[in-house]
Amino acid sequence: MSRIVVSDTTAITHLAKIGELDILQKLYMEILIPEAVYTELTQVKKTQPGALLVLNSKWIKVVKIKNRAVVTKLSKHLDLGESEAIALSIELQSDVLIMDEVAGRNIAKKLGRNIIGMVGILLEAKKKGYIVSVRPYLDKLRATGFRLGEEIYQLALKISQESQVN
Repeated sequence: MSRIVVSDTTAITHLAKIGELDILQKLYMEILIPEAVYTELTQVKKTQPGALLVLNSKWIKVVKIKNRAVVTKLSKHLDLGESEAIALSIELQSDVLIMDEVAGRNIAKKLGRNIIGMVGILLEAKKKGYIVSVRPYLDKLRATGFRLGEEIYQLALKISQESQVN
């Protein structure tokens, strides 16, 4: 059974930076993104990692938002990509919303969205056998500038049963 999965920019960009964008495809088969996220991912000025992969991907699909009023309301508190991702998730009644930014996650939770972030994606990938260990991915992500606090890092290692014995 396929799930409806909507994504914000962060997971796609950072997984592309470490050459592991295929983890999303293995987990979800298809990712839906709103137009603002597509623009963030493919804008020429920034040459985002994964831009060509997104442009040429058949499994990442751009979906136009119908209810712009929700986006307008959300964009008072969030950036346009996050606002559109949450609005699209609501509109499509998605099973999963991929989002890492704290403000966006908090608002999405209040709106009843089921959220997963980068750490959750890696934990799910390990659980399903797509990756052997979470630690090297977390370390690579940190090296690319992905903000991951020590507490969450250690919790991810504990959940994945990779924590060091002291």
